[in-house]
Amino acid sequence: MAESHVFGIEAEEFAVRFLKSKGYCILHRNWKYGHKELDIICTDGRYLVVVEVKARRQRYFPSPEDLISYTKESFLLEAAEHYLYAYQVSLPLRIDLVSIIRWGPRTDIEHLEDVVVPSSL
Repeated sequence: MAESHVFGIEAEEFAVRFLKSKGYCILHRNWKYGHKELDIICTDGRYLVVVEVKARRQRYFPSPEDLISYTKESFLLEAAEHYLYAYQVSLPLRIDLVSIIRWGPRTDIEHLEDVVVPSSL
């Protein structure tokens, strides 16, 4: 398995532990929609939260708003809408970003809420 793939799996594990520590209930991980997937689907009790995980091995990288492209934003919204319909979820939707930066022995995590705002859901 490629080192970058292993790092991605570790980052998602780290994000799940972080979200659980904040009281989130994890519903699905790596949920497939077509040929793509949503990293983490969870709830905080008020919202259905789709979490995109971005992991980097460098301290300096683009700002969080630059980490999700227009294409990725469109996919996240489409997949989230499909999830809401497929599971008959009545909670409002929120799309968050968890960025994980590992540099040397240190791992930093940042959780940004509402990075993609659903317009019609």
